[in-house]
Amino acid sequence: MTETGAGTIQAGGMAWLCGWLAWLVPGSGHLVLGRVGRGLLLASVVYLLYFTGLLLGGHLYGLHNVDEAGLLAYVFGFCDLGAGLVYLISLWGSIGLVDQASRATAEYGNVFIMIAGLLNYLLALDAFDLAARRKS
Repeated sequence: MTETGAGTIQAGGMAWLCGWLAWLVPGSGHLVLGRVGRGLLLASVVYLLYFTGLLLGGHLYGLHNVDEAGLLAYVFGFCDLGAGLVYLISLWGSIGLVDQASRATAEYGNVFIMIAGLLNYLLALDAFDLAARRKS
């Protein structure tokens, strides 16, 4: 972390590492920083939301939606991507790709998966800020 002439603080390599690691595996950025309790709690919340969404019949959206209609599918794909490695593994394993819109809980499942991704984006930013010492 270095301070520039304008009074702004630039983050170092450790902050970027923690941010990317926290996005890839939820909670891992906090674990690297020694905040074990917070890291485990946050990881369990993200994974609980994600897998509950899949169990409810949620559909995973990709960033390249050939068969999806509308631009909103790209927004959903960006939200889902926030879950990190578990999302990428799900796409690779074709888990959650079948649209189960006929299930009564499918829309709830979609929202749970998107919330898990968006929450993980916030956790990655939190780990970045903690490592950059922008917050304590």
